[in-house]
Amino acid sequence: MAKNKLGESQVIDFFSSVLRDQLVNKFGSHSEYFIGNFSGSQDRKYADFFAGTNSSCVLIEFKEFEREIRDEYRKPLREKLCKNLTSKTAALSRTTHFIAYRVSSICMDIKLSPYVDVVCPKWSIGSPPLEAISSKAHYDFIDDFLSAKEGVAIDKFLKYAGHLNSTAGGIADGASAPFKSVLYSRNTQGRVVGTIFNSLGELRKLIDKAPKITQSWEP
Repeated sequence: MAKNKLGESQVIDFFSSVLRDQLVNKFGSHSEYFIGNFSGSQDRKYADFFAGTNSSCVLIEFKEFEREIRDEYRKPLREKLCKNLTSKTAALSRTTHFIAYRVSSICMDIKLSPYVDVVCPKWSIGSPPLEAISSKAHYDFIDDFLSAKEGVAIDKFLKYAGHLNSTAGGIADGASAPFKSVLYSRNTQGRVVGTIFNSLGELRKLIDKAPKITQSWEP
């Protein structure tokens, strides 16, 4: 299997590239979107990858192969997340937080599933609040994400970000919790600009400053 490894970062890069391409095809080159590669920084608290549009946001934990999901079992914050699940938090997580891995083949094929339904059975968390694992191929997932059929609107995402932050010992206020990422847009010269924000509250303010090029948060 080792000879087939490319590295987790290349899986994330491929997914991100497909996402940007499909986003431009659907909404045009001047659409705004938010992407954060959290690997090595905020992944312990949140996930490897954050993506958002004006109508939907997701967190994704990436593994190169399915067998590497077992690495999640060694993370104390994930154990705490799972052991303290309620039906309400499980339902929110299931629509917000996903785990992805590459299917071993000559092509880059990625499968995505709700994080809690894949990882939490390790700690004997039954149903409810867990459900049978459902999976999607990356192209289908991205299509549904851009149509607001996967992920959640910003208000619900704020609740989940706050929940993960409080699980890590921080505040439960998702708008104020540290959450560093980048808002991508185009300037008047048509060049891609990356505006850094340090919290989801700052992101809301950035969006409010540009109402003419920003869609509603509602799907």
